[in-house]
Amino acid sequence: MSEMDDRGKWMIMNETSTVSEDGSRVINKVPLCMQSYSWDCGLACACMVLQYLGKDSHNVYTTELESLNCGESIWSIDLALLMKRYNVKHCYCTITIGVDQGYSKQAFYSSKFNIDDKRVSQLFQEATSHGIVVQNRSVTKEEIMSHIEAGNICIVLVDWNGLECTWCDKTRCQSRLCFSCFNKCCGGYQGHYVVVCGFDRKKKKIFYKNPSYDEDLCCSRIDKFDLARKSYGTDEDILFIYKDGVP
Repeated sequence: MSEMDDRGKWMIMNETSTVSEDGSRVINKVPLCMQSYSWDCGLACACMVLQYLGKDSHNVYTTELESLNCGESIWSIDLALLMKRYNVKHCYCTITIGVDQGYSKQAFYSSKFNIDDKRVSQLFQEATSHGIVVQNRSVTKEEIMSHIEAGNICIVLVDWNGLECTWCDKTRCQSRLCFSCFNKCCGGYQGHYVVVCGFDRKKKKIFYKNPSYDEDLCCSRIDKFDLARKSYGTDEDILFIYKDGVP
């Protein structure tokens, strides 16, 4: 049976999650929200999270975006603040507290670096007072899978250039609009947010929702996904979202 066919081999366990009979594969059923611009993948991921948790996401692109005062430059700390405003239990893990000054030389960050540096650094300084849970550490693959196994999900920052989907043919980007790869031909780091919602331990695969692909589910080899999320430029940012309970 082909890998594509594997998507139909799931035993329904409850309304929000499915799991294989031996427990080696888990998918939490997150609704797909597509991004509308080249810069809003993080907002689209936030909408997916809120809808998965049964919360209203209609104001994310309007009043919430305005209150973040970030314009079209959305950082992981902005998404963590957004989760807090919706009373979503979360934990934001990153290997960089503040802003890596080396990003001033990266094309992806350079155009708005001075403004972002000041704003984002201040958000980190005020994180505790805002109720944002931040941990300065790296995260293992096993920790991500254990988190998903418990019915939770996470927003992960990856380098688009290293991101794969073994179910999607990326060459389709040549014939249809794909917001997150506008600059792919130029090389270099290209930040992109996705929602990780499942895994297959036996086949060593990660399942995720990609706001730039009109596909119900994407799949990557775990090792390849790990490289994409640990690429320089991501700070290994991962926002753990907990389904049950609020702060």
